[in-house]
Amino acid sequence: MHRLMISGAAVAALLAGAAPALATTATPSTTAPVRAVAELNSCGYDVAGSNVNLRSGAGTRHASLGHLTRGDLVDVDRKSGGWYRVTLSERSRSGIRAGTVGWVAERYLKPSVCMQLD
Repeated sequence: MHRLMISGAAVAALLAGAAPALATTATPSTTAPVRAVAELNSCGYDVAGSNVNLRSGAGTRHASLGHLTRGDLVDVDRKSGGWYRVTLSERSRSGIRAGTVGWVAERYLKPSVCMQLD
């Protein structure tokens, strides 16, 4: 059994019209609700830009922890406003360690799609 990850147009075609429910929890550190999104990223997300800031918090006022580039893989576990809290699945192309946690603007991420090949 093998797993193949694809993204891009295939993602849009597969997810068209799908609106998964998100669990909302309150958080004292932000004014926007934080949503658990674990059910949305079983195969992770691809970074869809170059020199994308990985930030210490949800928003541009937070310090950059480094830059991510197109093709870096992350897992998402929270959403706050237009920001996702991510964990690097593997070492980034710019050298950020696997397992590093930070925040990325939603527009710079696209879901990866898992396909199981028999």
